[in-house]
Amino acid sequence: MPRSSDPGPARRPSARDLERERARAAGSRRLLPWALLSALGGGAIAFAAGGGLRGGAALAAAGLLFVLFLWTTSFPRCPACGARLPARREVVPPGGDDAFARRPETCAHCRAQFD
Repeated sequence: MPRSSDPGPARRPSARDLERERARAAGSRRLLPWALLSALGGGAIAFAAGGGLRGGAALAAAGLLFVLFLWTTSFPRCPACGARLPARREVVPPGGDDAFARRPETCAHCRAQFD
């Protein structure tokens, strides 16, 4: 019997899925400075090693493509629909309302709740 192309209803994303997505985006943001310095440093080394300006620029451009990829993955996305989420959660001030910290978050685009 052939498989259906419709996978059926997707499972509801949980708060764990949301935290995993935010951790992935934070990891990409942490790598950005290293990748940028590596791209520029690689271009400088290629230039100094005798590759000339074109060789150094080509190597730096390849590294900058990786920086562009990291930059696009540094934004957290909704696990349900893929829409962009705010990068940071609101922090409860010391002595603040604990119910505020426990409220479920929702995606502004698809209204999925992450319990």
